[in-house]
Amino acid sequence: MHRNTVKHRFSNKAASYEQYAIVQKEMANRLSAMVQTAIPRDAVASILEVGCGTGGLTRLIRSQYPHADYEAIDLAAGMIAQAQASLARLGLTGSFYQADAEEWVWTQPAACKDLIVSGACFQWFFRPEQTIRGLCRLLAPNAPLYFSTFGPDTFCELHDSFAHAHASLGEKGVRHGLSFLSAEQWLSMLEAAGMSSLRATTQKVVLAYPGVSDFLHAVKAVGANASEDKSAGLGRRRLLLAMMDYYERTYGGEHGVRVTYDLLYISGVRQPRP
Repeated sequence: MHRNTVKHRFSNKAASYEQYAIVQKEMANRLSAMVQTAIPRDAVASILEVGCGTGGLTRLIRSQYPHADYEAIDLAAGMIAQAQASLARLGLTGSFYQADAEEWVWTQPAACKDLIVSGACFQWFFRPEQTIRGLCRLLAPNAPLYFSTFGPDTFCELHDSFAHAHASLGEKGVRHGLSFLSAEQWLSMLEAAGMSSLRATTQKVVLAYPGVSDFLHAVKAVGANASEDKSAGLGRRRLLLAMMDYYERTYGGEHGVRVTYDLLYISGVRQPRP
């Protein structure tokens, strides 16, 4: 998916994002609690948030560290507007910039941040290994990075249902949605970038939606729909109907259809220079 497509899709869904971002709110709460437990209020003077979205994590981290210089970036202008407004309603301030994090990190001075946080954003990186190196470059020696993202078992029911639908139509299967990296892959990239004290925590969250169409609508409402499937028209409709039928039969129950979210919480500390 092209970067401009991601930018416009998230910007257009800024107004509906928080209504449907149930799991993202859980991720923000847990990540902020981890940061607060590990880092005293007076230990950081400069904070960077990558991919602030509508400000769910922003509000929590900013409230915990009200005296630090707070900088937040996001690719989507609509998301930034929502985050700024929500922060202002709490009487909090911060500096917000519309920027592509994967390029922006290389334009900033090295060792300028005491803490970098990010919630449910890193899965959208086109060049994750290179961008991780850039983010670690911004950290002062012994400064931490905390982020949450989605693991490879996210939407496992959906991917299984699409695989069966393609097979039932005699088609070669394609990926519907993002391909998520594992905790081990993220940790390996962090280690290669010069990070130590690496930690990864996983969490499985299973939600129930009334039907598959309700689930797909919720995904679309947060701007997160992505697919490698380029088909359209009648063929696309046949595939969707076959997928939804299998999904309902296989993963449906009295409480609706099951949807699994595989959540990763990862942290590391910038190694001091020799």
